[in-house]
Amino acid sequence: MNANDYQQICWNCMNKYVGIVTADGHAYDGFIAHVDQNYVTLAVPTNEMVDRLNGLPAEEATYRQFGFHPGFFPRRRFFHRRFPFFGIRSLFLLPFFI
Repeated sequence: MNANDYQQICWNCMNKYVGIVTADGHAYDGFIAHVDQNYVTLAVPTNEMVDRLNGLPAEEATYRQFGFHPGFFPRRRFFHRRFPFFGIRSLFLLPFFI
């Protein structure tokens, strides 16, 4: 596939959960957040929220995912990562369950 094919696929999969394998063999998963002429931007999930819960007195399940706890301010759950179309080896849809 060429870069134009990947650009069209990314436009069709906008806001969907996808997996990308790059030309150097790294694999990433995330939501397609932005597509332009040369790049696709993924919103890649991070475990930063879970890491910040370490050492707190209650179990992770007791804290609201989007809520606040006194002295606890959750950070963004996703970070953006740009990939050039010429560096993508494969792109595929992944199942996403809430």
